Amino acid sequence: MASDAEVVNWFVELGMNVEKVTSGNYYFHITIGPPVGEGLKVSVLRKTPSSKYYVIAVNLDLPEDKLRERPGLLTELKLDLLRMNVEFVFMPPDQEVPRTVQIAKLAFLDGLTSNEMLNLVTLVKNAAYLVLTRIYG
Repeated sequence: MASDAEVVNWFVELGMNVEKVTSGNYYFHITIGPPVGEGLKVSVLRKTPSSKYYVIAVNLDLPEDKLRERPGLLTELKLDLLRMNVEFVFMPPDQEVPRTVQIAKLAFLDGLTSNEMLNLVTLVKNAAYLVLTRIYG
């Protein structure tokens, strides 16, 4: 079973920028960013010490004006995210034009390897970049 310390060490060993997040109601929460510069940060978290899985997630703010200009864009984004096999939720869910999107994958601790975790973090990051590229070109 992977431990929180192992997960941190996997990304530190790669030279990634790993930061511990102390705000929020999570037992374990880190962000992983590129080794240099200000790139997109991916969160890895566990709700409680007994949680048997990690949530790997990115939250993105969405530009209301761009979504209103292109009515089909939201549907395109949803289809792209479905094709990438990531979990996602547009919030608030009951509004025509959402303000944010959360993109995520889950990873069970039992048997989790460094390669699997790296692939999941990369998948979530790439899905977020896809959304940004579709919106901003």
